[in-house]
Amino acid sequence: MNQETAKILWNKPAGASVYRIGLTCGNEYGQADPGQFVTLRLPKESSPLLRRPFSIHRLIKNNGELKGIEILYKAVGEFTRKLSHTAAGERIDMLGPLGKGFTVSAAIKSAALVAGGIGVAPMVFLADRLIHEGISPTQTIVCLGGRSADDVLCDTDFQTMALKTRITTENGSIGEKGLVTDALSNWLKDHQPDMIYACGPMPMLGAVSAIAKQKNMPCEVSIETIMACGVGACLGCAIKDTQHAEGYGHVCIDGPVFNAARLNLAGR
Repeated sequence: MNQETAKILWNKPAGASVYRIGLTCGNEYGQADPGQFVTLRLPKESSPLLRRPFSIHRLIKNNGELKGIEILYKAVGEFTRKLSHTAAGERIDMLGPLGKGFTVSAAIKSAALVAGGIGVAPMVFLADRLIHEGISPTQTIVCLGGRSADDVLCDTDFQTMALKTRITTENGSIGEKGLVTDALSNWLKDHQPDMIYACGPMPMLGAVSAIAKQKNMPCEVSIETIMACGVGACLGCAIKDTQHAEGYGHVCIDGPVFNAARLNLAGR
């Protein structure tokens, strides 16, 4: 973990109110795991006071040399709206890499990646790492979903990686009409992945967890929640966690990635 003043490399639109921001970073990010996150603060701004957490979207490399990280974010609140107006060359306070990421190993040869809306943010980094570890693209699926076409992000990134992608939207404006979990369930009729990975709204995570439990498949979920500090000091991001004797864990230090079974999301 390192606190630094990162330089903005770019900050460009990537969809409806969605942006990609590139930031310089220290060498320790070369060892970051998919699913880990950073917290950001605008140095010249007094409001909002607290840092904001963002998943690492991908590592920026040039000829194998680490140059920075990229974050995918949606401008929906005061901080992200201000962030969307920053420009290349400006500086921002960054703390990271933080938290625990997804399990990735050479033993995982097939997987299902499930993302709802901006929950796709850590999945590009994850997919890239899985491919590096030797996953089989023909035995892997990426399920992307959202309310409408505006909520479906990064499909071209996964297609560039030669990963099969299934898109669902609730209003049918792109892909198949339905829920992202429908696409997952249909694919699982003919496949037995080594791992299901998911990130998105809590109801979606609960549904994915229920599917994994029913089929007795390992599943990891990345929890999106408000964090006051990101390092376990404030204890504000508590979540019911059966692995802890007191019954609660904390998303910032015990996660944000958890084994879905220990959170009992299917029972929410």
